[in-house]
Amino acid sequence: MDYSREIFARLFIVTRKWEVLFNRENPELTLKQMMCLIVVNSGFTNDPTINEIANMLSTSHQNVKAIVLQLEKKEFVKLYKDPTDKRVTRVKVSDKKELFWQEQNVKDEKTMQALFDNISEEHLRITLETIFKLDENVSRYDSEQII
Repeated sequence: MDYSREIFARLFIVTRKWEVLFNRENPELTLKQMMCLIVVNSGFTNDPTINEIANMLSTSHQNVKAIVLQLEKKEFVKLYKDPTDKRVTRVKVSDKKELFWQEQNVKDEKTMQALFDNISEEHLRITLETIFKLDENVSRYDSEQII
């Protein structure tokens, strides 16, 4: 059996199922919007630029711009021009949705428990290590293709 092909296909299918599940259970935010918020809030020294978010999410500037504009309309983020370079737009998480985040954290915990039920810590650790290696491989492959 070619495990690599099976893993490739299954990872794609599982992540798509997770996206559908998340979007169905969270009418206020899509999974893509949530991932964008997670990246914005992930410990940048300064509020991230749209390009920095795009790089973290491995997507285009245009895709992130559309997502952050939707998030701005929903008052999850604020967009502002960088004071030192007006060509650069920065993204800041809004504090207006505190209650949403409290409720979301409870939902997320229940969802994570359900999604990872009956999987041992050892299996989770090995899976995470494997995902890190896959990420390194795809990054290396991508950089080699550009050269």
